[in-house]
Amino acid sequence: MVYNPLAVTEPGEPESFAYPSINRNLRLAWDDLDGDIIGPIHASSAEVHIYEPGSGRFRKAAGVDDVRIDCYVTDSRFAMVCANYDKGGGWVGGGAALVLNAGSKLLAAGRSRGKALAGHLRYPWLDSILFQPRYGVLTAETLRLAFNSEGAAMYLQLTLDKSTDTAALAHDLMKRTVAYRQADTHPLDDEEVDAFNALLQAGPAPLPEKGTMAAYKLPNSWPAGAAQYAPPLPTTPPPEPAAEPEPLQ
Repeated sequence: MVYNPLAVTEPGEPESFAYPSINRNLRLAWDDLDGDIIGPIHASSAEVHIYEPGSGRFRKAAGVDDVRIDCYVTDSRFAMVCANYDKGGGWVGGGAALVLNAGSKLLAAGRSRGKALAGHLRYPWLDSILFQPRYGVLTAETLRLAFNSEGAAMYLQLTLDKSTDTAALAHDLMKRTVAYRQADTHPLDDEEVDAFNALLQAGPAPLPEKGTMAAYKLPNSWPAGAAQYAPPLPTTPPPEPAAEPEPLQ
């Protein structure tokens, strides 16, 4: 099954590198790799798309709209949580997702009580980071994070609050992704090192024309949900051994 970066979860589910955990307040639980955390950055909709070779097009596989999604940028991932996913346009998705398309908000509220729509994309999984700034009242600040799963090209697309500088956000995500990969316990070869350095040295991507997206293409990536590589965690020195007791005189 392909990786879904957004799924319904609840407190107490087993911790996983692939999926985020939430606490009983329906907020994201942070881990030791998160480090510096920026957010929340607010989004009003999220969509997951998958490429279908037969049609040569991307198909929308899951989505939610007219809600508030709290997004966070950390040292290791882009993470999201939405406690009111049963409101607005509801949440329609596959696999572990809860399907809310029956039109009954009362039923939806019962199903979703004590749960939240949560997800993340860890930096080793990102294939590309794309953005489109807001041009006038008919467009929106849009962030697209492309990844691969089970051999399929996929992307998560978010409509962000109009006060968000999506161009600056995408550039920061790119720099954090490069820093994470450069510190990764899985070594980079010389060609990969040069490619990551060139991406940094190129600086911010030029703003795209209206109707198009600008992109940062990462030199390589790992399948979403699978890679366990990560920078080594800080270690604390072992405690000093206890002193031998003085012999009795």
